Amino acid sequence: MIKVSTLGLHKRLSPEQRKKRLGGSKFRLADFIAVLNPKAVWRAILEEDPYPVRGLFLISTNPLITRANAREVKAALERVDFMVVADFFLTPTAQEADIVLPSATWLEVDYVADLWKRHGLVMARQKAVQVGDCWSDYQILNELGKRVGDAEDWWPTVRDALDYILSPSGLTWEEFCQRGVLRGDQTFRKYLRQGFSTSTKQVELYSTLFERLGCDPLPGYLEPAESPRATPELLKEYPYILITGARIPYFFHSENRMVEPLRRRHPDPIVEINPRLAQEKGLRDGQWAMIVSRRGRCQQKVKVTERVPYGMVAAEHGWWFPEEKDGLGWDRSNINLLTENDMEGCDPAMGSTNLRTLLCNVHKAEEGR
Repeated sequence: MIKVSTLGLHKRLSPEQRKKRLGGSKFRLADFIAVLNPKAVWRAILEEDPYPVRGLFLISTNPLITRANAREVKAALERVDFMVVADFFLTPTAQEADIVLPSATWLEVDYVADLWKRHGLVMARQKAVQVGDCWSDYQILNELGKRVGDAEDWWPTVRDALDYILSPSGLTWEEFCQRGVLRGDQTFRKYLRQGFSTSTKQVELYSTLFERLGCDPLPGYLEPAESPRATPELLKEYPYILITGARIPYFFHSENRMVEPLRRRHPDPIVEINPRLAQEKGLRDGQWAMIVSRRGRCQQKVKVTERVPYGMVAAEHGWWFPEEKDGLGWDRSNINLLTENDMEGCDPAMGSTNLRTLLCNVHKAEEGR
């Protein structure tokens, strides 16, 4: 049975294999925790740099809507030789797949709930129903792992994996279900006895981990790759700052657009514009506007509001239209048609893409959207 290191199985890769990790040499912190920069994957598919990627297996993700430079994402998903998507619904990304696996929802899964949180409490989330042939992500990965690697590195069943997770408590899954809740001991001011969870056991403003990884060890401000200060030459054509991180109470990122009661409460993508800017552009509440960057354009419905400063445009992300037959409307109101994923503009340690801030213009959309 597998014995998982707290550092993760990627630490078991040989030095030769670790060097092949996409983007690892550039984004050292991401490589340390086994996270890939998306652009590195698209580049490997489209340009075979540093080597060709032939297959993708996507779980719990909808990159055609949620990742920057959506048209490049689309090209990569169409180009890759074989792609499998596990999801609850047929998303725009799932439409590109060769095989779609129906994932089980949280109601169809046994799991140690809240395991990843740090509040010291876990609960027995017990499976309530089986819908068709849906499998949990855990079962999919466990069975796939046994077939593509050493079977001894995986559990015979997901139930065995749950027993392993619970083993420090001395409980099996069945025993845990009888208890329902497991709470760890509450110990205050542990730092007085054992220090903090850093290599120096001290509070670190200067990160020794970042220093070892070759990253800047001190916190600081990084100007966005595209901004009035960084790219003033763009202001003549794209004079406004676009922010794209607005949250919508009814949705989570690109999820739930197909849930009719939620969609009725928020049927259209909204772009918020200051009254002065709306007047200058001839835009009014409820009118469709075209938002444009140097990479693309999309349409969203105008909301005129004082809460957005003049010179700034606040757009929603995650939009697609399950009711539309042609590509589920992935390229109509998807704000990531405008965003950039150039690796030089990413966070230098994690490789995180700047999805939230860029330059744009805005004007009336054509009649009929």
